[in-house]
Amino acid sequence: MLFRGYSLLSLMISLSLSSLLLLVAIAFYVDVQRQNRAIHFQMQLQTELERVIQLMGKDIRRAGFRAPPETTNQVNFSLFESETQASLQLFSIHGGNVSDCILFFYDLDMNGCLGGKFKEKTCIKDGRNNTSHLERELFGYRLNNGMLETRLTYKSAVNSRCKLAECRTYLQQSACHSGGWVDLLDDQEYIISDLSFHWLMGKPALEIYLKGYLKKQPHFQYETTMVVPLLNHGEKQ
Repeated sequence: MLFRGYSLLSLMISLSLSSLLLLVAIAFYVDVQRQNRAIHFQMQLQTELERVIQLMGKDIRRAGFRAPPETTNQVNFSLFESETQASLQLFSIHGGNVSDCILFFYDLDMNGCLGGKFKEKTCIKDGRNNTSHLERELFGYRLNNGMLETRLTYKSAVNSRCKLAECRTYLQQSACHSGGWVDLLDDQEYIISDLSFHWLMGKPALEIYLKGYLKKQPHFQYETTMVVPLLNHGEKQ
């Protein structure tokens, strides 16, 4: 019986084809992993920016809200707003016409006044505010050094016994640079390149625009917008 083996040439061709197929498989695997990694980074960025814009929208939607004054004879909202200064204000803190700082208030604890506890059933006494913890119901967002920040006003930065002129400064442009502000995102992971607020339809609604990218992967960018109805805009007491 005659047995025939592979020739050296056929063996080399087989090895070459096998190596080529292996290289193709490896290249395909590496490409799939690269695409999965890119999708992961993009989704991470998108998820975080959508999270914070939803948070801002939910908060801003409450601007100007005030509960019925059931336990007080005199509310204090007039100390903080006027015909020209409403419960929500937009400012540019980096120059130009882009509004990148928003300040507003709402009655978070629903006690019928801005601030916490008050005495003698009045939120104004002798021309001064008569409630405690004003800082808990003063809110805001701003763009600062590539980061989206939320207003976290320190108790020491707010005079709860303020008179009209001082009370109104808490919703004026100077407040965009003072008080307390904290990051809404990890500044080691994200950079916010754009934040802006725009009035819509004669000011019953506000558009938020947000754009950012990954700090270590700057080619991964994402932008998003949201229109927020202002149901309490123009309401004064």
